[in-house]
Amino acid sequence: MSKKNSKLKKIGTISHITSTNKLIVPSNKTPRIGSVIVNKQHKPIGKINDIFGPTKQPYISIKTSKKFKKANTGEAVYLQPKNKRRRMKQRQAY
Repeated sequence: MSKKNSKLKKIGTISHITSTNKLIVPSNKTPRIGSVIVNKQHKPIGKINDIFGPTKQPYISIKTSKKFKKANTGEAVYLQPKNKRRRMKQRQAY
């Protein structure tokens, strides 16, 4: 495993693709809605659209981005690593 892939957190594998091009992934973790999902090559797939099903093993619906071409069932998907930098708030002059 390379350093690049060690920062990725695996969400699960694609179980099926809906007619509206949304990917359904059973998962052990519950990430936030709106989180960016990437593939093994760090290419963005889309964003989490919905989380449904049982709380112990929820299903995640991923709305694919227009730039993403094709996904296959059985392909692993990962949560994009967080950017550690934070913006500093500018102080207001009184």
